[in-house]
Amino acid sequence: MNYDYYRVFLAVGKRGSFTRAAEELYTSQPAVTRTIKNLESDLGVRLFVRGKKGVEFTPEGKRLYDSVFTAFSLLEKAESEVGESASLEKGTIALGSTITALDEFLLDFIESFRQEHPGIKFKICTQSSDLTIAKLRQGLIDIAFVTTPFHEGDGLSSVILKDFENIVIAGKGYPELRNGVHSIPELAKYPFVYLSSAMQLREYTDALFLKHGVNVAPLVELDSASTIAPMVAKNLGIGIVPKSLVRTALSKGHVFEVAMDEPLPKRSVAMLRSKAFPASLAARRFFEEAKARTK
Repeated sequence: MNYDYYRVFLAVGKRGSFTRAAEELYTSQPAVTRTIKNLESDLGVRLFVRGKKGVEFTPEGKRLYDSVFTAFSLLEKAESEVGESASLEKGTIALGSTITALDEFLLDFIESFRQEHPGIKFKICTQSSDLTIAKLRQGLIDIAFVTTPFHEGDGLSSVILKDFENIVIAGKGYPELRNGVHSIPELAKYPFVYLSSAMQLREYTDALFLKHGVNVAPLVELDSASTIAPMVAKNLGIGIVPKSLVRTALSKGHVFEVAMDEPLPKRSVAMLRSKAFPASLAARRFFEEAKARTK
C-alpha cells in the first residue's frame, strides 16, 4: 500500500477536482493525474469519472474513499496522542455529541475540566445519537454523549449522566393553549413541528403519542431540535422540545409553555465509550471525571 497514493486519492475525492487537489497538495495537476492512474492500475478498478463540475466517484471509488477516510482519521488521531504527557499537560480528546447533550451537560463539564487540565484540547462534532454512536464504533471519536432513547448494541459501555425535562411549546397563533391544562390526545388535533424519523426526539415523541393511542402527522419536519422553537414561533405548529433548548425563546415571549395534565416523561443524557479502541490518558480521565458527576 502506497501512503502517498491514498493521500492524493483523498484530496481528489474531497475537492472533486484534480486541479484543486494539486493546489491543496502543493504539486502539479499532471502529477495528481498520474498518481490516480497508478492507483487505479494497482487496484484494477476505475475510481473517478468526469462530471459536469469536475470528477465524481465511481461506486468502487466511493466505497474506497469511505474506508480510506476512516483509516486516515484513525491514523491522525493516533499521531496526535503519541507523546501525550502522563501529567495531562497536553493531549486532544475527540468528542461526539447531540445538541441536547451538549447543552444539558457537556459544555459545563468541559469548562470545569479545562480549569483543572488547561493543556487539553477538544475536537467536538455534533450529530444525532445514532450517527454519534456510529462514529464511536469506527474509532473516530473517543467518547459519545447522546440522549435517550438510543440503541447501544454490543461493544460499548454507557453511563447515564442526568435526566432532563421536555415540554410542549406553542406560539401566539394558538392562544387557547395558554389557559388551563391540556392532554396529549387533545394536542394531537393540532399541527406539529417534528424532527425527522432518524432523530431520538422524534422516536420519543412517537412513543408518547402511541402510548396515548393517537397518531400525529407532522406539518413540518426538521433535522435539529434547536430549530423547532423558531418554527413554532411562526405558528407553523406546536412542538415538544427539551426545556433547556428554548429558555431564550420562552423568556422573550416568542413561544410559551403549554400546561399539561401530566408531566411529559423525562429523557436522559448518556455517555458512551468503545471497548474496541484503547483510550488515551486524557480521554480516560475525562470519562472518569464525567462519570463521577453522577454520584
